[in-house]
Amino acid sequence: MDSSLVVLLGDVRKKLEKSNIDNKKKEKYIKEINNLIEKYRQIGVPNNHKETYESLLKKGKELIKDTNINEKGKIEYYLRYCNAAVYDFNENLKPLNRIVLSYMLTCILFFALSPQYFSYILPLIMIIPIYLGLKGVRNRSYNGLLYALSCIPMALLTSVAWLWNAFLASKNFNVFIESLSKQFNKTPATARNLIITFVVLSFILLVSSIYTLIMGIKYRKMFV
Repeated sequence: MDSSLVVLLGDVRKKLEKSNIDNKKKEKYIKEINNLIEKYRQIGVPNNHKETYESLLKKGKELIKDTNINEKGKIEYYLRYCNAAVYDFNENLKPLNRIVLSYMLTCILFFALSPQYFSYILPLIMIIPIYLGLKGVRNRSYNGLLYALSCIPMALLTSVAWLWNAFLASKNFNVFIESLSKQFNKTPATARNLIITFVVLSFILLVSSIYTLIMGIKYRKMFV
């Protein structure tokens, strides 16, 4: 890679060392910068990402000129931007697609399964944070990722509620199926197939929720 960005990160580090930022934060930022310097020494900039590279240089120079480097989290934002750009320069955006797909699957299953135990009020309440999360994750927004991950506990709760009740019902499965068939005016075979389908979907919801959570945490540096 062109050494300009590596040199610039070194200059940012020097400015940080002379700043009056809290020592714990300063150590954290300097460690992050050292990691970034090592990463950028080993990668190149594809032609289709020259604009991103120039933007990193521009923002870095502005940060160095800034009299208060930590005002409004400027240093944190710049470091997040640098970390996210590593994925662009390495053409490694497949994890983002996986996060988006698993999050969408989780949301769809949550909307389908949650009314049974939590009424339709819960999915209605969650519409806005789910939408903000999906929009933010697609745009690689760090705040959007936080919105998305904040919805995961409710999806996990829904899947656990289904699986736990299925476990309890399995002790008297035939009696349970018979009562359902009478309640909804369905044949026992139809009731059994529906229950099995929803239990399978709840297991998929559990897996997709955990997968989304793990991927979101693992690749959080992909987001700005």
